[in-house]
Amino acid sequence: MRDIKSYWIEAIQEIKEFQFIAQIEDEELSTINKHIKNLISDQFIEIATEDGIARREKLLKLVPFADDTLESRRFKVLSRWNDNLPYTYRVLVQRLDQLCGKDGYTMELNQGEYTLKIKVELTVKRMEQEVNQMVHKMAPANLIVTVELRYRQHKELKRYTHAQLRAFRHRELREEDLKL
Repeated sequence: MRDIKSYWIEAIQEIKEFQFIAQIEDEELSTINKHIKNLISDQFIEIATEDGIARREKLLKLVPFADDTLESRRFKVLSRWNDNLPYTYRVLVQRLDQLCGKDGYTMELNQGEYTLKIKVELTVKRMEQEVNQMVHKMAPANLIVTVELRYRQHKELKRYTHAQLRAFRHRELREEDLKL
């Protein structure tokens, strides 16, 4: 954004009082510009600010946990915001893709045994409960639905040495998102 002084004629740009006014107006205009950008961002859940998510949580009567991150709050709002009928397998896949990402889950539907098994990746671990609620709400009542975490497997850890892995406990290696 250009300085307000650049819009003035040169004669008043050099006056000390006007320079002071310009400095204050530039700060105010910068603040207004920031608020306008936030208002535009808040129109879309995926890029909404803290205030935008809080507004939608209030509309949906969601209460965030004290330790929820903006991303997990956004996830909850997005899952509830897109609640609409009819619920089909294709809609379930789209919702899971939207919430967990295309590689953020695996899903097995066994039509003969009426079971649906969904494994959520470790990277979306905090969202497992939200996925569980959404799937139980969308799935037909005659399906046995299981939603669980997809734990890390040996093939994912074999590229690390034992010395590198020694710093972690077994539970951490299996369940946590490791930063190696």
